[in-house]
Amino acid sequence: MTQDVNVDDDTARRFLEEMLRIDIFEEETKERFGDGEIPGFVHLSGGHEGSHVGMGAAMRDEDWLAVGGARLIGQYIAKGVPLPEIMAELYGRVDGSNRGHGGQMHVADVDRKLYGHAATIGSGQNPAVGLALAEKVKGTDNVAVTTIGDGGTSRGSFHTALVFAAYWDLPVVFVIENNQWAISTPAESLSPDSLSDYGDPHNMATESVDGSDVEEVYRAVSDAIERARNGEGPSVIESRVVRLVPHFEGDKETYRDEAEYERLKEEKDPIENYRERLLENDVLTEGEIEDMVANIQDEVSEAVEFARESPEPEPEAAYEHVYRTPLYGQGE
Repeated sequence: MTQDVNVDDDTARRFLEEMLRIDIFEEETKERFGDGEIPGFVHLSGGHEGSHVGMGAAMRDEDWLAVGGARLIGQYIAKGVPLPEIMAELYGRVDGSNRGHGGQMHVADVDRKLYGHAATIGSGQNPAVGLALAEKVKGTDNVAVTTIGDGGTSRGSFHTALVFAAYWDLPVVFVIENNQWAISTPAESLSPDSLSDYGDPHNMATESVDGSDVEEVYRAVSDAIERARNGEGPSVIESRVVRLVPHFEGDKETYRDEAEYERLKEEKDPIENYRERLLENDVLTEGEIEDMVANIQDEVSEAVEFARESPEPEPEAAYEHVYRTPLYGQGE
């Protein structure tokens, strides 16, 4: 049975193009990491692309995105950070969005209203609440959207943010990307039936949606943002996705049932499902999708060359943007 497309054709094409952009960029990232060009750890977004794109499309440029969880590259792309700057940051080069200081999990871009991840999972929600409070004090109708994984909801900082957002009735949207696994701990170990239920004690609007359906995420986040703009307070959305990649590159995933894993790859791939949906509804042709893929591959290749040509930071850069003595009246 053909599933309808519930957005206009231009929006549908943009959704697919952006999901493909995330996928192709991350496939190249995987290759470059495997070849030793990208240092550190890499956590890819496979299975989350629809959630990232639907959320990003629901936001205005002036809205804040305070990212959380481990699967962040797709969120950077959805917020509009240019591919060359992201890739250069992954390479640890000075032309990266954080001049090589951040790496894969710590990209920030204040000019584009992207508040970067801190060092611990589940730490982006309190800054998001602060950003929402600042926008409210300034009298704007800008909204803060913040993301977290299912595992991160077990941290006290997440629940503190909910309390603060509810008490001050702030324009903030909490998006919980429940990909079923907190590294190797299944989400079914958590007590709520839906992780959006965490908003119930605070009388927040809540909704649980199929995060592999880009249109569903777009609708739910758009509705929540509209409520926030109209002064109707915060919302909690559970975006149910499937992690179709390892927790990190190199994770052997011995904790997953292989047959179930393969079934989910067949049924819950957000890109493949939406591609088929657009073809069946005559929104795009196979040829147009092939052209789209080719253009994105060129973009990604240019991003890699940009990163390779960007210089590495000088050793002295390690001392930039860090605290130093004297602090609080201390002597030299």
